[in-house]
Amino acid sequence: MSTVSEVFMHPPVARTRSSRQLRQAAERLLWTHLRDGRLGEQRFRHQHLLEDRYLVDFVCPEARLVVELEGDLTPALLSHALQRRTFLESRGYRVLRFGDRDVLIETRAVLSAIRAALGRKPS
Repeated sequence: MSTVSEVFMHPPVARTRSSRQLRQAAERLLWTHLRDGRLGEQRFRHQHLLEDRYLVDFVCPEARLVVELEGDLTPALLSHALQRRTFLESRGYRVLRFGDRDVLIETRAVLSAIRAALGRKPS
């Protein structure tokens, strides 16, 4: 196999792997700030099943706040994310979505947005 053909075979795999690693790093970082009531008094759960239907990244049941992380969304994933958000909001949850890169680079801003959302009462 030539070197040229190998280059065209591996980029999608490499992109998928790096995207997954970015997602895991962002999730770990955010969880270190949310666990054990470290962000205010309220406690979050990580990878929690809501309404026996959707597995969410983070949820604060007392505040009815869901925090989701997202990478690059394809049109199909975007459609699913909107459907999921509509369902959760119909059940009284507020949903915050942050990009993986935002969590890693703008951590303080993300935490401030979550803190502000915790201060607001669910509608």
